[in-house]
Amino acid sequence: MKRPLSAFSAAAALLLLAPGPAHAVDPAPCLKGESESTSFSSVDAGEIRYTDSAAYLTEINHAISAWRYSGSRIKIVADTADTVNDLDFEEFNDPKEAAAAIWKYKAAPGWTDYISINKARMKDYAPKKRRSVVAHELGHALGLCHKAKATTESLMWPTVQDTYDVPQGVDKANYKRLWG
Repeated sequence: MKRPLSAFSAAAALLLLAPGPAHAVDPAPCLKGESESTSFSSVDAGEIRYTDSAAYLTEINHAISAWRYSGSRIKIVADTADTVNDLDFEEFNDPKEAAAAIWKYKAAPGWTDYISINKARMKDYAPKKRRSVVAHELGHALGLCHKAKATTESLMWPTVQDTYDVPQGVDKANYKRLWG
């Protein structure tokens, strides 16, 4: 009788020490005046077809890879001669512009949206910060808004930072709310 009871006690102790199920992160609200929408995005028929810029190819590839995490549903694939380009990564050089990059949405069907990367700002950034900038802008192309820095950890904070260069739990939760 002692042996089965000790085995039961050991099993119970293991269950008490085992970590519980991971708590899912809830989506976070947008900053005031912003919203998230599938229609205010570069997504067309469940995908983003893109062309890239040679100068920031490393950062662009990182951003695309970061948003292709397990469970993501939107395909982000290179444009071909047979497809319609949804998003173009381009460069500009304006030292007076505060933004390191800008997502430019064109509201007409068949028009190409742009992620414009400011070489004047990016040239002084460390590699992780450059990756963060491009991944953040690709988040906007996916329909995501800015998140308040004080309330959540997010790639979608409104200011350029080098803390995160991949989507965080809240970013994935907001993505899932938009795209399933």
